[in-house]
Amino acid sequence: MTIAKLDPIIVVGSGLAGYTLIRQLRQFDAARPVVLITADGGEVYSKPLLSNALAKHETPETLVQKTAEDKAQELNVVLVNRCRALSIDAERRIVKTTRGDFAYSDLVLATGASQRIILPDHAERDWLDTVNDLDDYRRWYQKLGHGAKRVLLIGAGLIGSEFADDLMSRDVKVDLVDPAPWPLARLLPEAIGQRLAENFDAAGARLHMGRYVKQLDRNHCGSYTARLDNGERLTCDLVLSAVGLVPQTELAASAGLAIGRGIRVDDRLATTDPHIYAMGDCAETRAGVLPYILPLMAQAKVLAQVLAGAEQRLFMKAMPVTVKTTSLSLVVCPPNAEVDGHWSVDGHGDDCAAVFHDINGAPQGFALSGTTVARRGEFGRLMPALLA
Repeated sequence: MTIAKLDPIIVVGSGLAGYTLIRQLRQFDAARPVVLITADGGEVYSKPLLSNALAKHETPETLVQKTAEDKAQELNVVLVNRCRALSIDAERRIVKTTRGDFAYSDLVLATGASQRIILPDHAERDWLDTVNDLDDYRRWYQKLGHGAKRVLLIGAGLIGSEFADDLMSRDVKVDLVDPAPWPLARLLPEAIGQRLAENFDAAGARLHMGRYVKQLDRNHCGSYTARLDNGERLTCDLVLSAVGLVPQTELAASAGLAIGRGIRVDDRLATTDPHIYAMGDCAETRAGVLPYILPLMAQAKVLAQVLAGAEQRLFMKAMPVTVKTTSLSLVVCPPNAEVDGHWSVDGHGDDCAAVFHDINGAPQGFALSGTTVARRGEFGRLMPALLA
């Protein structure tokens, strides 16, 4: 099949990655046809706000910053929403969807990541809630509005810790369960992680660290009883799962693209097919999968120029992440998970600064808590570039 020059760029995914890319592209090419295909409604909203929306008294309606139709008109794109991309015919350059086939000249996968689900014994999938997009938040907000008083929160990583803090801000009792020895164990040294645990406890959460939910049963009244691996039983009104993100790579796999932890891309964000690109939470660069806002912004800026015909390469400095936990102010710049080393911690109480050193003594990451978060720029300058 001959691809006409008029075939559009197709972007799959209307999250922050997809919209940021298109907005950047329009700065370099205002006229090139773009089709945006998305499985959800395509509304513009801030996904990072989902994990602290309750504290800010946000409803599903107030989270929407702009309708999908208004944003499509603003960016001069053809919007195809509530449409699921099923597979890619890379040879013919066609995306097969639930609403027919769409031809492309270039294709961008901005499919994001989904919440990993680990079902306990006896549990059914719909017993566990996840909040990963606006549609999820609508369902979650409605369930909480029915008078939920206690939530079992599975997972004390970044998202789980933020949701625990958010629920407590609305006087919902939280049981936080995680196999790790302290919250945010992959991002924080023990001293800061234990301090966060103490602050969670003081705020009213019940922490069950070093534990996992072995069994989950639904009671006749609609509540749930969870049995932990040590035999302890917990009763709750709702169960929220936040055990980590999994890059959505199924569409890329249908095209035979190289996949590791995510969709593998080079420094131009190109996959192993020269006409297919990936960015955001679904993409795996040389620095790994980076499911954070600042790397996404850097990728969008580079890919927009590549699609406009420029020769650009991705360069990323160390990019600190602000954790939205009011129980303890935190800024983290996590080291690569494959780097061996140790943490050194200065300070006491809420106010600690920690640096992760590799086996050669070079700084590879940091974590700041309390008042030390104001020093993020100072510590950021010590870090090596993620991609150079």
